[in-house]
Amino acid sequence: MTTTAATKQKVITPLGSAYTRAVEDFVKAITCPRCEYDVYAVGIALEYFVGSVFMTLAEMGRDVARSEYTHLAMMQLERKEKIVAVNNNKLNQMLQYFYDNGGPIIEPPVDEQKAARIAPRFKAIINEFCDRMDALVTKASAGRIGVREMEKETNAAVLEVYTAMKALYREYELRNAFDDLLSFRTNKD
Repeated sequence: MTTTAATKQKVITPLGSAYTRAVEDFVKAITCPRCEYDVYAVGIALEYFVGSVFMTLAEMGRDVARSEYTHLAMMQLERKEKIVAVNNNKLNQMLQYFYDNGGPIIEPPVDEQKAARIAPRFKAIINEFCDRMDALVTKASAGRIGVREMEKETNAAVLEVYTAMKALYREYELRNAFDDLLSFRTNKD
């Protein structure tokens, strides 16, 4: 029995501490975004978490399932690296703007007050995602769903998270960053 960091509920899963640690690391790594770089940080943490889940399932699997879960984990790593590359490019653009314009203070599009108002719903989205992943991991580790079903359900859960988070914002920069995350998740290349 493990406790998820997001909901403090007991979850029975044979994945044990590796899964619990992955959930805790994921929840600790994210904050309510105030700028596009924060959005990409959420994407990086989420893709890393999903990859950790797939690797943990791979370690439990036999032959074909082990190979398929390992492949899925590697796909997550590739997505994460694409997000890191886009984030680094955006940061470099911001630095160039900073230097070209004499070092002005660049305020995030979302101020602290708005972030505080959004934070409870943001946390609820994360909690719902963690609950959904708990259920999927329990089913997958018990053999009640196969690798393809786990992949399909996980993909749907991640897309729903990105879409729900995007709906919290009106700011173009953040909405555009969430669109990037959605694009990385839906494109197979």
